[in-house]
Amino acid sequence: MEIESLVNDAYEMIKKSSYKFVNIDDISDFLKKKLGEGYTSELSVAVKSALKEHEKLVFFREDTYIEENKYHYCTGNWLAIKGVYDSPVQAKHKRGWYSWQLTEEIDWDSLD
Repeated sequence: MEIESLVNDAYEMIKKSSYKFVNIDDISDFLKKKLGEGYTSELSVAVKSALKEHEKLVFFREDTYIEENKYHYCTGNWLAIKGVYDSPVQAKHKRGWYSWQLTEEIDWDSLD
């Protein structure tokens, strides 16, 4: 499958997501599911690189961001639809996450 087509499919997945915001590592999982045996890490790297430069997306690196006059260290590298968020901290707060979270909290009590 052509990289451009995979980039468009990944963009559409991000666009349709609840928060218009995904961890870039989730792109690998998306591609593995979509391509099955055709998945390669080289293909994943190429698609992620293209998404980082996509004109309708913004790429947020793991870094320290200022939000509401406070410094927040944001873990992970994230892709978001351009114009929705000013920082990954803003997106994570909208999800109800802390800036250091990479995934939703696990309810350990429900696993008993």
